[in-house]
Formats: sequence, C-alpha cells, structure tokens
Amino acid sequence: MLKKSQLASRCPAVTEALTAKEKGLLMEWVKAYLEKEGNRGLLDALSQNRTDYIDLVEFPLSLLKKIDGPEEIPNRQPLDVWETRVSILETNIGNGEFPPPLIVTDFWKPLEIVDGNHRHEALIRNGIDAYWTIFIFCNHESKELLSELGKFGAKQVSCGT
Repeated sequence: MLKKSQLASRCPAVTEALTAKEKGLLMEWVKAYLEKEGNRGLLDALSQNRTDYIDLVEFPLSLLKKIDGPEEIPNRQPLDVWETRVSILETNIGNGEFPPPLIVTDFWKPLEIVDGNHRHEALIRNGIDAYWTIFIFCNHESKELLSELGKFGAKQVSCGT
C-alpha cells in the first residue's frame, strides 16, 4: 500500500478527490474536473438529475458497465480510436502515473461508467482489479445495489502496486 505522500505523487487526481470527499466537497470536485476535461454532457446531466448520493470508493472494475468502446455497446467507437486512447493510458499507468477516478452514475442504468471508459480498460490491461470510483446516484436502489455487492466504503488504495 502507498503512503499518502506517495499517493499524492502517483495519483494526484485521486488524492484531490479524497481530500474533497473529506471536506464534503466531492460534487464540487467532480464538476470542476468535468469542466476542465470538457465533459459538458455529464455536467448537464448532473444539473438535470437530482442526486441523492455521492461517494468515492475503491471498487472492483469487473462490476462496472462500460458505455463506450469498440464492442456492441451504446457509444461504440472505431477500434483504432479506442486503441489509441487506451494505449496511451495503458503506458502511463505502466509507468506509475495513475488516472483520475472513474465516474459512475445511475442516470440511465445502474453502475454505468459515464466518465472513464478508456481509463477502465487501461487499468484492466495493467492487471488492476479495483480502482477509485466516484458513484453519483439519483435513486436509493442503486445505493442498495452497491451495498449488496459488499463494496460499500473505501479501502486503502494501492494504485496498482
């Protein structure tokens, strides 16, 4: 496990999000991150959906649903575009540079990755089983599902080590 000082240098966005969570400012951090990244669609969805729950926890990647990628999924990308983006992230992670947390909502379906599909794939390709994920829910059933999966509450992050 990484010490907090190591986490800050290897996973700066995760450290920022954890600090925001501790201060009760996680939603503000998410909005600032999405604004910086230019994810206007998710910012709009956040303003249009009432959110009852937000948390940041380390969560098994295999239990999350991708909505973007080369497979037959809602936001299908051409394989070359997908591979280019994932390969860059995969290399960065392999070099010890870890990405921002994934963002998952229930705005459309439970446990869908709405920001971080490429990061998700790159983490898996690097042999990482669980990663920091921000859950933003608008219904109680999704919180119960998360709890039922036995992954409610944060663990110490390893950032792949």
